[in-house]
Amino acid sequence: MNNPVISATGLWTPSESISNEELVTSFNAWSDKWNEAHAAEIAAGTIEAKPQSNVEFIEKASGIKSRFVVNKSGVLDPDRMRPDIPERPNEQISVLAEIAVNAAREALATAGRKPEDVDAVICAASNMQRAYPAMAVEIQAALGIGGFAFDMNVACSSATFGIQTAADFVRSGSAKSVLMVNPEICSGHLNFKDRDSHFIFGDVATAVLVEAEDIAPKAHWKILGTHLKTQFSNNIRNNFGFLNNAAPEGIGADDKLFVQEGRKVFKEVVPM
Repeated sequence: MNNPVISATGLWTPSESISNEELVTSFNAWSDKWNEAHAAEIAAGTIEAKPQSNVEFIEKASGIKSRFVVNKSGVLDPDRMRPDIPERPNEQISVLAEIAVNAAREALATAGRKPEDVDAVICAASNMQRAYPAMAVEIQAALGIGGFAFDMNVACSSATFGIQTAADFVRSGSAKSVLMVNPEICSGHLNFKDRDSHFIFGDVATAVLVEAEDIAPKAHWKILGTHLKTQFSNNIRNNFGFLNNAAPEGIGADDKLFVQEGRKVFKEVVPM
């Protein structure tokens, strides 16, 4: 049996980032405009006013001070409140694949590997840019890697499940070298109009090269153990999907972005 190890890692971060102060200024400007536009309903008690946010609330709730984003201006525009990421023609590499390739190249260079040394590519992420072709296959082609490639989605645990899957391929002998990439453009599915969650995520791409120990570089990390577990919960959801087109009344609804009941999720993850 082959012993799987982590030969190298790669990281890509956007050139832009948003501080808590910038995020709060944008959110409060939006909430002021929303409250002004709905002043009559708020006064009548039919709807509630949107609360203001503040830096202290964000840092106490999360410890986060800033986050990387692929597009800053769109997120901070009170009239937009979402990133501006134009569609690309099919002949051009997709945005998600591009950032994954950037992280992957760093991992391959660190390990001293050429594309032909890799047997498989796994793209594990909380959201894929499209249904098909698979992001992993596009990444595989962009890097010039042979073998096979596929996508997997286990929400926030996608990367850990991807590493486990890569290790299992190596352990079983199905592959000697597996590249796992985790490209995340979370700003694309984050609701920047939601005070309780607009600060949680950022954008990044990481890569992990998992190989059999007998071919790994001298400097590597041993995988000491893994244990996978999943649990269904309605307290964290994103209902965006291909069937939305068959139910036009729900298109653009808040639940087509990231939604969570944060306190309930915390209790589920860390039972007291």
